[in-house]
Formats: sequence, structure tokens, C-alpha cells
Amino acid sequence: MRLFISERGRPLSAILAERGASLDTRCGGAGTCGRCRVSLLSGRWDVAGRAADAPLAANACQARLLSDSGEIDVPESSFAPRNGRIAAEWTAQPLPATPETVVAVDVGTTTVAAVKIRGGAVVATASAFNAQSRFGDNVIARIHHAGGSAAQLAELQSAIAETINALLAEIGAEDAVRIAVAGNTVMTCLLHGIDPASIGVMPFTPPRRRFAPRPAAALGLRHRGAVLTLPCISGYIGGDIVAGIAETGLGPGEMLVDIGTNCEIVFDTGNGVVCAAAAAGPAFEGAGIVCGCRAVEGAIDHYAGNGDFEVIGGVAPKGLCGSAMVDFLAVERRLGHLNACGRLQPPAPSFTIAPGIVIVEGDIEQLLKAKAAVHAGIATLEDHCGRPADRLFLAGGFAKYLDRANAVAIGMLPDRPSVIVGNTSLAGAARVACEPESLARLESYIDLPVERPLNTLPGFEDNFIDGLLLP
Repeated sequence: MRLFISERGRPLSAILAERGASLDTRCGGAGTCGRCRVSLLSGRWDVAGRAADAPLAANACQARLLSDSGEIDVPESSFAPRNGRIAAEWTAQPLPATPETVVAVDVGTTTVAAVKIRGGAVVATASAFNAQSRFGDNVIARIHHAGGSAAQLAELQSAIAETINALLAEIGAEDAVRIAVAGNTVMTCLLHGIDPASIGVMPFTPPRRRFAPRPAAALGLRHRGAVLTLPCISGYIGGDIVAGIAETGLGPGEMLVDIGTNCEIVFDTGNGVVCAAAAAGPAFEGAGIVCGCRAVEGAIDHYAGNGDFEVIGGVAPKGLCGSAMVDFLAVERRLGHLNACGRLQPPAPSFTIAPGIVIVEGDIEQLLKAKAAVHAGIATLEDHCGRPADRLFLAGGFAKYLDRANAVAIGMLPDRPSVIVGNTSLAGAARVACEPESLARLESYIDLPVERPLNTLPGFEDNFIDGLLLP
């Protein structure tokens, strides 16, 4: 896409976003991810603090026009994806067959999903990537952005409202009488226009755990109904996990593991319920991976080795998403092409998955850190409780498409009975939308689990280091 620019002094990425051409700025505009590359065809530019004349290539978030005008070319690969394979299904108790039409929304750090429900049945579904991603691909980046000024907090609230409004239009939510929303604590605060700064510093206290019903319009949503919001447990254990506890009916010996940018874990030991959050990071969403991408059309989502792979949409491969990255570690370790430390065998600068799609050792290091965080979170919580979980409920979109055998083979998940339960956050929101009175029951859950910060528990560092190795 070729465009003429005449606004001087502002980041090019911000100018394009205002024109509706949002780029992939998942590093929050820090210039570190290299996802928003553009060609500067004419004009004089400030690129990362240095003046230069076109033509040249640059990260759009680091480029500012110095001359009166300039022409640019934006490749398709630099645009932020709007839609992908986002889980909007769940396995749980049937919804009550209420006569009203209602809407449920799961607000994730990366993805947002919405369903319209009538008579207890889902009649329409829509999903999209969270437009807040242009301010950073993780909750810490968004906490920092929100804390910059009231205007920046408003930007984040507007971005999530923009995402949800598009989904409401897609599912035809005009006849819905109310909306129920579940999300992690930071996303929930941002939707309500609440500065989550206190979650970003010790002791990570949320500014609010319960959220009163509000008119949708007060949150920037184009709807006439009220919004009901699921309550949160702590700064890093949100309403999405409260929904998961309720929807799985978590019982003694059972553990809920929701794997995403963060990995939240809840364990019912039989003598109490404990919870923890592990920072898995965005590597499995493609961040920091040379050919990594989200689960969009063209992403390799499963990999069996020796050139055998599956691609979302059945098109030519454009990148590698998280489920395939787990497959790669397991398959190539089994084939002897990776040693226990994740080094390529025989030594090589990269490993080719498909034409133009490679993995380098720096990518493998990031993947091992992500899987080590999940491993250490589960192992440390079990060590602290003095017993292993008998059964795991695996929640979230990543878990839905994960090859569990490969996840066990690389040591990310323990070799235990497990059940994939889908998007329990959306399921919990759907139940509240259908039965508003159930919100009071969920609010009683938020004081049930005792949170254990993993970095305060003995053995966490050892478990993390163990998790960096491939069995």
C-alpha cells in the first residue's frame, strides 16, 4: 500500500493507525519487534533519532517525517492481523434457556471473542485480535502506557471498545438486553477506564476486584443495554479464571491451567484452593520469533517433521504459530535434531520448516523460556501443596489447538490425565449474561483461592531452570 504523508514530527505508526491502517506494533512502539517495517520512498525522515533522506527502510514506530511531505510503501506483512483462529467454544454445563437475547464477551490480552445467545443456545459468534495490541503485546506494556497520562488510559479504553463494537455489529447484538464480560484483571480495569498502575508494582494490588453494572455507552460501547462484569481474584488472577473455576466445577485434586500470554493456575488441594500466575510471555503468539506469527490464515499450526505440516486456511505458509512451535520442539528433539539444551544438531545457523520459514537458536531459547514458565508454575505449586494434581483442566485457545502429547514430551505439561475445556472465560460470561443473579455467586469465589506468588515459593527458580531443558 502506497501512501502520502504530510504530518511532521509524529510516529508514522500513529498516523497510519488514525487512518485505519493499524500496523503490528506489538512491542508498544519501542522499535524492538521489527514487525512494522515500511519503505520510505521520498522525503526526509527522523529514524530512531537520526535524520536521513529516502529511500530507506524503517520501523514505522520509529520514523517521523521531517520534510513537508513524503511517500511510503507498507507491505501487507506489516499490518496488524484483525482476525484469526480464536477459540469461542467451550465444554461445560448447558446454558439456561432464558427467552431473552444476551451477549457474552471474553476480553483477552491478545484476543477478544463474543457470542450472542438466545434461548440458551449460541446463535452467533465473532472474534478478533485486541486492538490494544498496538500499545504492546502484554499486560505490563499496557499498564505502563495507561499510566502515562489520562489521555493514554483513554486510548486503551477506546481501543478495546473499538474491538468489542466491531464484534457486536458482526453478531447483530441490537436485540440483546445485556452484555456480560470476563477478562483478566488488567483488561477488565482498562475496559472500565480504571488505571491499573497498582497491578504493575509490588504487592500487585488491583485497584478494584468487583465492578458494578454500567450502561454500555459509559464504556464506549454502541449498545443500549447494561454491562455486567465478572469479578477478579487478584492483580494477575482475573474474572476469566473465576469463570473457569465455576465452569469446570473444580474439585479436590483438580487443577485449572489457562495458558496464554500469562499462565494462570488454580489448584484445589482438597484442603484449600491455591492459585498462581506465571509469565509465559508472548513467544507462543509469535513475538520475538523470526518467522513467528499468530494463529491466522497462512500460519503453520501443526508440524510432524521432515516437511510434513498443516497450514491454517490451506494456503502457502507465512509463519509459525504457537501450537506448531510446541510440535517443533517435541518432534525435532525426538528425531535428534535438538539436544537437551535446544541447540541444533548438527550445529547450523537455522532450521528450515518450510520454504522461507525457519527457526533460529535464538527462537528456540525464547520458546524454552515460555515452556519453562508453564512447567515451573505447575511444578512449584504442586511442590508447595505437597501433592500432584490428579487431573488438569486445560483452558484457553492455545490449549484447544495444542498437541497434548507433544506438550508433555517437551516437559511443558505433566504426564497426567487432562481435559481440554475451551474458552471457559467466555462460558462464564455467557452464564452471567443468561442468569444475572449468578454474578453474586461468582463474587463469593474471589476470596476462595489463596494466591501464592511463584517467585516467593521455594524451588521456583530450580523448577524454571529444569524447565529450560528438553527431556
